[in-house]
Amino acid sequence: MCGIAGLAGADAARRQTTVCAMGMSQSHRGPDGTLQAASTDGRAVLAMNTLLIVAPSAQPGPYLDAAGGLLLAFNGEIYNFRQQAAAWGIPLAAHETDAHLVLRAWAKLGAACLDGLDGMFALALYDPPRG
Repeated sequence: MCGIAGLAGADAARRQTTVCAMGMSQSHRGPDGTLQAASTDGRAVLAMNTLLIVAPSAQPGPYLDAAGGLLLAFNGEIYNFRQQAAAWGIPLAAHETDAHLVLRAWAKLGAACLDGLDGMFALALYDPPRG
């Protein structure tokens, strides 16, 4: 099971060391790596401990959508992510995962995208345009 940690607020980018320590303190939750990322506006920093089970060659998170500034840390599995991607007209490459769908679906549909997802998951998402 992956781990999620982070901070949001006006000075979040100045707290990257703290978020890194938060992520490292739960590194046992993600033996495939612990990474962190800051939002493009510097108001959020997320750490994610990755455990790659379904797609062992997937890119570890956190995931950043540079165009919209969305920042996502994700844990769990969405069972119908390929079907929802097709239904919503969201392209996914063969190597992309359910986390990539969540990032793109949120950019397109906002929080309403969660209603169409079937699975067991948790997420932390920073959405600068929506605050």
